[in-house]
Amino acid sequence: MTLPWSPSASSAVWSIAVSRLGDAPSAAVGGDSPDDAPVEGRASATDPLLLEQDPQRMLGTASLGKLFLLRAVAERIDRDPETASLLMPRPEGLEVEDSGLWWHLAAPRLAVNDLAVLVASCSDNLAANALIDWIGLQAVQDVARQWVPGGSTLCDFFRDHRGPEHPPEVSIGCAQDYLQVMEDVARATTPALATMRSWLRTGVDHSLVAAAARLDPLSHYHPHGLDCVNKTGCDVGVRADVGVLTSPGGALAYAVIASWGTSAEQESAELVIEDMRRLGGLLVAHLDGAHAVR
Repeated sequence: MTLPWSPSASSAVWSIAVSRLGDAPSAAVGGDSPDDAPVEGRASATDPLLLEQDPQRMLGTASLGKLFLLRAVAERIDRDPETASLLMPRPEGLEVEDSGLWWHLAAPRLAVNDLAVLVASCSDNLAANALIDWIGLQAVQDVARQWVPGGSTLCDFFRDHRGPEHPPEVSIGCAQDYLQVMEDVARATTPALATMRSWLRTGVDHSLVAAAARLDPLSHYHPHGLDCVNKTGCDVGVRADVGVLTSPGGALAYAVIASWGTSAEQESAELVIEDMRRLGGLLVAHLDGAHAVR
């Protein structure tokens, strides 16, 4: 079965992949609530994707590259649990006043785990820079290279102004890679992936595909029924949302990336957002239908 969706934003270039995962979790792992239990992997290796559109097309992905940072940090914590409470200062020369909360706060230092939560929940750029400065950009890129085959990666630190001396995009990627990332996060087969999933469960940006879930973005850690774990990316000419939707009827993983020129930024952004929300509605309806036939 494929989903009957096509974009109306003709000025945008898309990379999209949606897969059906196995049954939703029915039992918790390690004594946690069922909401924190992993989801089974793709229903079958031979199952076609529910939707794909240029899934290997490489595009700018804004903050999606933070997913590779989060896994690198989670793996470091898994190897040395004491690093979770290590206090990190604001990174000198890498201050940034954009998405996030830390640049609004007075705290000069935060624990590694707290920085990771800020990155996952509100895509905090200053927190991300502190973690990249600590763990090393090369280490993050090594994680990306070993994790996904298509070349998706984090290219640079986050900056208020990107000059000619910097990579043109802070991160690049394709839907095929990010679908694998979210399928792995859903499965949570390693302690690091389980940690990463717990961070991502705090995410507050439900403005794109995840809007259709109609969850309270500030309070959905222990939902009943439909659940969403996701990460978004937003920049001039870029909108991206990758995640996992889970319901009593099963689970879907999705990766939706759109890129367009900046000559008509507002109009294109509005159309892309509308397209993404419409796709999210189809995903939720698909899950509801799967539950209804059980």
